Amino acid sequence: MNICFVTAGPIEWASSRMRAYWVAEALRERGHEVEITQYPGRQYIAANHAAIVWQKTVDFNLVRLNNQWKHYWDVCDPSWWWQPNECRKIAEYMTAVVASSQALADDFNQWYGKDLAVCIPDRLKLSHFHTQRQHRDVSPVRLIWFGIAANRVALWGARANLERLVANGHKIELTIFDDRPDVRFHFSDAFPIYHVQWSLDKEVEVLAAHDIALLPPYPGPWGEVKSNNKALTASACGLPETTGFDYRHLRHLVCVMPERKYYRNPPIKKEYLVDQSAAEWEALLS
Repeated sequence: MNICFVTAGPIEWASSRMRAYWVAEALRERGHEVEITQYPGRQYIAANHAAIVWQKTVDFNLVRLNNQWKHYWDVCDPSWWWQPNECRKIAEYMTAVVASSQALADDFNQWYGKDLAVCIPDRLKLSHFHTQRQHRDVSPVRLIWFGIAANRVALWGARANLERLVANGHKIELTIFDDRPDVRFHFSDAFPIYHVQWSLDKEVEVLAAHDIALLPPYPGPWGEVKSNNKALTASACGLPETTGFDYRHLRHLVCVMPERKYYRNPPIKKEYLVDQSAAEWEALLS
């Protein structure tokens, strides 16, 4: 099958990496011809493509004028919440909408009034995760949050329990690993906060140098439909993950090193590997 993925961004973008670049590579390994280009990418879309997968961003005019192709819209955000008219027009030309979580697919179908959306979740490319945390007794315990700086607001939800830990004698520090280390995030004076520049080639190495992934969900309804790809990434690096909302769970992870050591070299189940996504795309495209 000849397929073209049109990505919203470069491989450094988590959504494009997990939902397009890694999937395209897995589909090639299964014998398919797969072109991948970054939006708008018109020069790479050819008549011999059987299907066009639009990752987040859609060239509506191109879709409207070229219905000889099957068009698929891959989404990881509920853009129909704030652009309902534009999204409805796009959806009318799609063979299917592919969502990064079941909650997001259900939300789309409820809004659209038809079962057009299906879920193919974010999954991992195993070879990317070349090292894992070697857990040992340490003080302070190193927590890490990672993502894009615009989502730092999620950390406020964990602030009270982090400060409670410190007030009860537990030594911790937090690394914020994102795209804007030059913009410091002062949300607590109770423990050290460090900023590290995110990069794809350093992602695994930096994560594996920490003890716990602190991943509070994005506040509000948007957080309820988001993918769990950050938790999967942390687990693949050997880190236990916590939202920071449950104080007992957070304290247990900080205090009990053997509990953290349990996450070292965890077997990554087949259902979390990108080859499973490729298989699900095969079934959908055929």
